[in-house]
Amino acid sequence: MPATEFVGYDRSSEQGRVLALVADGELRYELAQGVEGILVLDQTPCYAEMGGQVGDHGTIQGPNGTFQVTDVQKNKGGKFMHSGKVVSGTLSVGETVTASIDVERRKAIMRAHSATHLLDAALKKVLGDHVHQAGSLVEPDRLRFDFTHFEAITPEQLAQIDKLVNDAILEGYPVATEVLPIEEAKKKGAVAMFGEKYGDIVRVVEMGDFSMEFCGGTHLDNTAKAGPFRIKSEGSVASGVRRIEATVGRLSLDTMNRNQELLFHAAQVLKTTPGELAAKAEQQAAEMKELRHELEKFKSEASLGEARQFLTAAKNVGGLKVLTAIRNGMDANALRQMGDFLRDKAPDVVAVLASANGEKITFLAVCGPEAVKRGIKAGDLVKSVCAICGGKGGGKPDSAMGGGSDLLKLDDALATVDDFVAEKLK
Repeated sequence: MPATEFVGYDRSSEQGRVLALVADGELRYELAQGVEGILVLDQTPCYAEMGGQVGDHGTIQGPNGTFQVTDVQKNKGGKFMHSGKVVSGTLSVGETVTASIDVERRKAIMRAHSATHLLDAALKKVLGDHVHQAGSLVEPDRLRFDFTHFEAITPEQLAQIDKLVNDAILEGYPVATEVLPIEEAKKKGAVAMFGEKYGDIVRVVEMGDFSMEFCGGTHLDNTAKAGPFRIKSEGSVASGVRRIEATVGRLSLDTMNRNQELLFHAAQVLKTTPGELAAKAEQQAAEMKELRHELEKFKSEASLGEARQFLTAAKNVGGLKVLTAIRNGMDANALRQMGDFLRDKAPDVVAVLASANGEKITFLAVCGPEAVKRGIKAGDLVKSVCAICGGKGGGKPDSAMGGGSDLLKLDDALATVDDFVAEKLK
């Protein structure tokens, strides 16, 4: 069986003869509706996945049926394997059929492929001639490019690369291709893809005086058709190899439109214009910071007011002021602030404060200087209380913290504080 002739550089539709049909790994004479398989033609406009460029999609229309192409691969014998499904009727070996590519998808792939060549050239101009292609993926309006470079690219370099590619697009360089003996192509200055093997005859793709590379893929006829180029990410993928991912064409435009919509929406919410959005956002952030500060101040004052009430309700145990309180929803810092106030306000205080947040209990015990002198230590007290709630704690004689998890035992734990103090004072 002869190799498939690719005629898709300048044709989007072409007749061909069915050389073979495959389904379930076996050769077939005929494929019927609903069957998934592989179709081989003597010539085709469908590009087979090569050099990082994905294969074409399209249709193959026969006299009695239609085959939907979802992938094209080239085997070692040079045959183009059209993968897909028979969507109507039947196709048979020997029939003359018309293969047609998805033109809009092909255009999007060509935009990305031509932009890949521009990116390669821009990288060499900005980073140096040591840059070599180490792999690529060219999809509709999207590209991934791996290249040799031994350090991270700075934001300034990325911006310069982005600008060079977009300038080359705006310049509208004509894209010319020619087939030459490899030595002649090298003398012209054409760049070979790193690690690729070439025959005696090569195809050279030239974009003005900006880029000239060996390439068998499909391209635009003018760089201006690539549309806006946008770098999405840059990073390391292996030692000495970095990767850039970028978009072009409609995908870049869609992203820009979505970002613009978000910008206008944010401006509307903040009651300003897009041009004044940054200043307005900074103003709002400053106001929010001030409000949070005022709120924390208010909460602190409210907590200290509660602490004063706790002191008035404290029990007298052996001449010490003993108190317990539950203030749910308070964090450790708020408990500590309230405890510090109690200890500083009443030298003879012994207090245990508790706060339940979800299934977790936080305890704080504080002892004033007089209480500590009489042998009451906050570390021992909080350890005793936490143990009842299935937790543990500890700390200094005047202030200690701990935790527990048994909420049903919280009241029982606090009820032991009076007895703990009385026992220590004996």
